[in-house]
Amino acid sequence: MPRRFRNWVLFWTPVTWIVFELLMYPKDVPLSAGLSAVLGGFFSAGIGAYPAWVLVLGALLTAGFGILGLARKSKARAFSLTLIGMGVVFAVWAVLAGGGASGWSAGQNVISYNWLLQTIVVALGGAAAWFWAAGNPERAELTVWNTHQVWTLYRANWQGMAGLGILVVFLAIALLAPFLIDHALLDPNAQITDASGQLLGPYHPPTLSYYNWFGTDQVGQSVLAQFIWSSRISLAVGLLAALMSTVVGAGIGIAAGFYGGWQGEVWMRITDAFLVIPWLPLAMVLSAAWGRSFGMIIIIIGITSWPGTARIVRSDTLRVRELQFIERARAIGSSNRHIMRRHALPNVMPLIFANLVLVVAVAILSETTLSFLGLGDPLNFSWGTMLHYAWVNGAAGLPAWWYLLPPGIAIVLVVLAFTFIGTAYDEVLDPKLRKREDSGAENRFTARSEPQVAVAGGAGVGGGGGIFTPGQQTDDAMPDFNQPAGGSIGRPEGGGWVGGHIADDEEGDEE
Repeated sequence: MPRRFRNWVLFWTPVTWIVFELLMYPKDVPLSAGLSAVLGGFFSAGIGAYPAWVLVLGALLTAGFGILGLARKSKARAFSLTLIGMGVVFAVWAVLAGGGASGWSAGQNVISYNWLLQTIVVALGGAAAWFWAAGNPERAELTVWNTHQVWTLYRANWQGMAGLGILVVFLAIALLAPFLIDHALLDPNAQITDASGQLLGPYHPPTLSYYNWFGTDQVGQSVLAQFIWSSRISLAVGLLAALMSTVVGAGIGIAAGFYGGWQGEVWMRITDAFLVIPWLPLAMVLSAAWGRSFGMIIIIIGITSWPGTARIVRSDTLRVRELQFIERARAIGSSNRHIMRRHALPNVMPLIFANLVLVVAVAILSETTLSFLGLGDPLNFSWGTMLHYAWVNGAAGLPAWWYLLPPGIAIVLVVLAFTFIGTAYDEVLDPKLRKREDSGAENRFTARSEPQVAVAGGAGVGGGGGIFTPGQQTDDAMPDFNQPAGGSIGRPEGGGWVGGHIADDEEGDEE
């Protein structure tokens, strides 16, 4: 197993556990409650209290993939067994959370030790990644090398790094909201005071007092508290809606592009029908019919914003299906389902991911628009909801700029961050978008003296005899690492591909 992959597992497993803990950390345990209360919050009944149906879905997915791996006699047998173990844990968790065999309900969670079962699942997930790398060392080595090259090119793009920095700041604010400000300040009857104990009234301008950094609203509530807790809703709605939109659009795009013919025409005519429907009136009608909640907003944005993704993915799938390794796969008798899953999808995945990042920005703007029009969840705050309340209560006419600017600037910065990240990632994956890459002129990728990543030889991953394209594979399947490939790919580590063979030892790994 590559040392860097092992370090990834050891680092990201506890980070994943912390993120899941913070996502459902109790809102009524601020830092002012004391160290013991804060630590106890990580083991409260609300941590990991997912509905039973979500746990059933997790059990089916993990156990299903594990059984499929055993049926195919995968080399990573321990990986498949670990997935089956995760499925068993999910199944037991679902039964207990739903109330047991006698009074089980899919929409409830009645146990108080969800945090323990969640910890077990996260630990099993880390173990599964470990066993996968141990059973597929060549694929793990390829993943490490590919990721390193993508990051090398990405960090040389100033727009991408600026966008990543902005996004990290807002993600930290969203995750650490329980520790930054008390959720009780969002209560309609909550009032704040200044340092001298004097009550701050409606539309009080900002002061140096922490809770009044952003002033107060029309009833004297802290705008800072609304701003911090709104970041959770806005980012969650944007990410989940974009994920839903991308899954639907990518599936339709791959099917339409790969099959073509009448099947492709049917999928594309459905896509065109959704493209010509004005999304805002449709979203307003659906929101009025299905109810005003952020769950409904996620579904509404997801089902109204997938056509663009479908058309982009279809165009790239049309290119991929004409490549030689697809013809070779057909010649040896591979099924269409196998070719789409093992060859077409991996080659269009970089484009799907880059488009997903850009769709997040569109989803956040869509949620803001619906919430500003009064179609958001009235029981929760988002940045769009803040702008709605500020507008209807006359903040713009006073003018109470401190009530309007924070959510507005936050929306602009987050959308700009996702746009920068998506644009940078798209340029990293597509050599044609890199400015004057083959010339000696200075550009955004060579400004920091980053080395050009070139491929010598023909077959393999990333294209032949030219500039490296991360994530793209131009041969029929994974390279045969035990046979000469007619070229070599040098890596920063001591080991490397020499004639198509991966040399992996402890001395050759990167520190």
